[in-house]
Amino acid sequence: MKYDLELSILNQVEDKTDKSNLRKKLSESDLNQLRLNHSGISEEYLTYLKEIGSGSFKESQFKVQDYLFDLSELGLEDIYELKDEIKFFGDNFAGDLAGFDFEKNPSEVIEFWHDDGTIYETGKSFKEYIGEKIGIE
Repeated sequence: MKYDLELSILNQVEDKTDKSNLRKKLSESDLNQLRLNHSGISEEYLTYLKEIGSGSFKESQFKVQDYLFDLSELGLEDIYELKDEIKFFGDNFAGDLAGFDFEKNPSEVIEFWHDDGTIYETGKSFKEYIGEKIGIE
């Protein structure tokens, strides 16, 4: 599996009795629906959803959704202005979002910093990015 190391780390550090660490793995049908809805979607993101699943990890340090969303779905479209091609997959529980820019490079993770509305290009693939969040150095 592509995310064996990440799973191993999560199994070592997470409290198995903490419900905030529960995740839901997606079926192949669900993954295909995401592919249909978002042409060019990161296969690393989809593999993560299949192998690890959506939900938060490390007692709510970060959350990965099983869908992509934009600021309008959070009611923030009147506060911040972003192009329609930016879609988010997760957040850090502090107001900052992570996602993809489908116009520029949908395989590279971008971050949206809520304090000033900046889009930060991480230069990282989904696997690299999520590995750092999980604790891979």
